Amino acid sequence: MRFLLYLLLASAAYHVSAELTDECLACMCYVSSSGCVMPESVCQNNGWGEVCGPWSITKPYWIDANEPGGDYYTCVAAWDCNEATVRAYLKRYVSNPSATCETYARTHVGGPWGIDQDYATDYWYLVKDCLDYGLFTPPPEDE
Repeated sequence: MRFLLYLLLASAAYHVSAELTDECLACMCYVSSSGCVMPESVCQNNGWGEVCGPWSITKPYWIDANEPGGDYYTCVAAWDCNEATVRAYLKRYVSNPSATCETYARTHVGGPWGIDQDYATDYWYLVKDCLDYGLFTPPPEDE
Protein backbone atom coordinates (compact mmCIF):
# COMPACT_ATOMS: atom_id res chain seq x y z
CA MET A 1 0.00 0.00 0.00
CA ARG A 2 2.79 2.43 0.86
CA PHE A 3 4.48 1.68 -2.44
CA LEU A 4 1.27 2.53 -4.31
CA LEU A 5 0.92 5.80 -2.39
CA TYR A 6 4.57 6.66 -3.11
CA LEU A 7 4.08 5.90 -6.80
CA LEU A 8 0.97 8.09 -6.92
CA LEU A 9 2.73 11.01 -5.21
CA ALA A 10 5.80 10.67 -7.42
CA SER A 11 3.62 10.65 -10.52
CA ALA A 12 1.75 13.75 -9.36
CA ALA A 13 5.00 15.59 -8.63
CA TYR A 14 6.33 14.72 -12.07
CA HIS A 15 3.39 16.45 -13.76
CA VAL A 16 3.68 19.68 -11.77
CA SER A 17 5.61 22.48 -13.45
CA ALA A 18 7.88 24.87 -11.66
CA GLU A 19 6.37 28.31 -11.31
CA LEU A 20 7.12 30.90 -13.96
CA THR A 21 8.19 33.91 -11.89
CA ASP A 22 7.01 37.44 -12.64
CA GLU A 23 10.65 38.53 -12.91
CA CYS A 24 11.39 35.90 -15.54
CA LEU A 25 8.26 36.79 -17.49
CA ALA A 26 9.09 40.51 -17.27
CA CYS A 27 12.64 39.93 -18.54
CA MET A 28 11.39 37.83 -21.43
CA CYS A 29 9.10 40.75 -22.30
CA TYR A 30 11.98 43.23 -21.85
CA VAL A 31 14.19 41.30 -24.27
CA SER A 32 11.43 40.48 -26.75
CA SER A 33 10.33 44.09 -27.24
CA SER A 34 13.37 46.18 -26.32
CA GLY A 35 12.10 47.30 -22.94
CA CYS A 36 8.77 45.50 -22.44
CA VAL A 37 6.70 47.93 -24.43
CA MET A 38 3.72 47.41 -26.68
CA PRO A 39 5.15 48.07 -30.14
CA GLU A 40 3.70 51.11 -31.92
CA SER A 41 2.80 48.75 -34.73
CA VAL A 42 1.56 45.77 -32.72
CA CYS A 43 2.69 43.28 -35.38
CA GLN A 44 5.98 43.41 -37.23
CA ASN A 45 7.85 41.25 -39.70
CA ASN A 46 11.15 40.27 -38.10
CA GLY A 47 12.66 38.76 -41.25
CA TRP A 48 11.29 35.25 -40.87
CA GLY A 49 7.65 35.99 -40.09
CA GLU A 50 5.13 38.12 -38.27
CA VAL A 51 5.59 38.61 -34.53
CA CYS A 52 3.17 40.57 -32.40
CA GLY A 53 2.96 42.25 -29.03
CA PRO A 54 5.53 42.82 -26.31
CA TRP A 55 6.50 39.12 -26.11
CA SER A 56 6.84 38.85 -29.93
CA ILE A 57 4.40 35.98 -30.24
CA THR A 58 3.41 34.36 -33.52
CA LYS A 59 0.03 33.03 -34.56
CA PRO A 60 1.17 29.37 -34.27
CA TYR A 61 2.46 30.14 -30.74
CA TRP A 62 -0.93 31.67 -29.86
CA ILE A 63 -2.74 28.63 -31.32
CA ASP A 64 -0.52 26.30 -29.25
CA ALA A 65 -1.52 28.33 -26.19
CA ASN A 66 -5.18 27.40 -26.90
CA GLU A 67 -6.10 30.71 -28.56
CA PRO A 68 -6.65 32.96 -25.53
CA GLY A 69 -9.02 35.83 -26.19
CA GLY A 70 -10.57 34.10 -29.20
CA ASP A 71 -9.07 36.37 -31.88
CA TYR A 72 -5.34 36.56 -32.54
CA TYR A 73 -5.07 40.24 -33.52
CA THR A 74 -7.33 41.36 -30.68
CA CYS A 75 -5.30 39.28 -28.23
CA VAL A 76 -1.88 40.53 -29.31
CA ALA A 77 -3.05 44.14 -28.96
CA ALA A 78 -3.90 43.62 -25.25
CA TRP A 79 -1.32 43.26 -22.48
CA ASP A 80 -3.29 40.78 -20.41
CA CYS A 81 -3.98 38.51 -23.39
CA ASN A 82 -0.30 38.60 -24.41
CA GLU A 83 0.70 37.52 -20.93
CA ALA A 84 -2.03 34.85 -20.82
CA THR A 85 -0.75 33.51 -24.15
CA VAL A 86 2.84 33.24 -22.93
CA ARG A 87 1.82 31.63 -19.65
CA ALA A 88 -0.45 29.09 -21.38
CA TYR A 89 2.18 28.22 -24.00
CA LEU A 90 4.85 27.67 -21.38
CA LYS A 91 2.49 25.69 -19.16
CA ARG A 92 1.82 23.40 -22.11
CA TYR A 93 5.45 22.83 -23.09
CA VAL A 94 7.43 23.08 -19.82
CA SER A 95 6.58 20.14 -17.60
CA ASN A 96 9.85 19.72 -15.70
CA PRO A 97 9.07 20.34 -12.01
CA SER A 98 12.59 21.76 -11.62
CA ALA A 99 12.33 24.15 -14.57
CA THR A 100 14.18 27.42 -14.21
CA CYS A 101 13.80 30.75 -15.95
CA GLU A 102 16.37 29.51 -18.44
CA THR A 103 14.08 26.63 -19.47
CA TYR A 104 11.11 28.98 -19.79
CA ALA A 105 13.05 31.57 -21.80
CA ARG A 106 14.56 29.01 -24.15
CA THR A 107 11.15 27.38 -24.68
CA HIS A 108 9.50 30.76 -25.27
CA VAL A 109 11.85 31.65 -28.10
CA GLY A 110 12.85 28.21 -29.35
CA GLY A 111 9.65 26.27 -28.93
CA PRO A 112 9.60 22.83 -27.36
CA TRP A 113 12.10 21.43 -29.87
CA GLY A 114 14.46 24.41 -30.30
CA ILE A 115 15.64 25.07 -26.77
CA ASP A 116 19.20 24.00 -27.59
CA GLN A 117 19.54 26.16 -30.70
CA ASP A 118 22.08 29.00 -30.74
CA TYR A 119 19.35 31.64 -31.00
CA ALA A 120 17.68 30.22 -27.85
CA THR A 121 21.03 30.42 -26.03
CA ASP A 122 21.54 34.02 -27.20
CA TYR A 123 18.02 34.92 -26.05
CA TRP A 124 18.60 33.27 -22.67
CA TYR A 125 21.80 35.28 -22.12
CA LEU A 126 19.86 38.50 -22.74
CA VAL A 127 17.13 37.42 -20.31
CA LYS A 128 19.80 36.44 -17.76
CA ASP A 129 21.44 39.88 -18.08
CA CYS A 130 18.05 41.46 -17.49
CA LEU A 131 17.57 39.38 -14.35
CA ASP A 132 21.13 39.91 -13.10
CA TYR A 133 21.05 43.69 -13.57
CA GLY A 134 17.40 44.33 -12.68
CA LEU A 135 16.59 45.81 -16.07
CA PHE A 136 12.98 44.66 -16.11
CA THR A 137 9.81 46.41 -15.12
CA PRO A 138 6.60 44.45 -14.75
CA PRO A 139 4.20 44.84 -17.69
CA PRO A 140 1.54 47.50 -17.13
CA GLU A 141 -1.97 46.55 -16.15
CA ASP A 142 -4.58 46.92 -18.90
CA GLU A 143 -6.50 50.12 -18.48
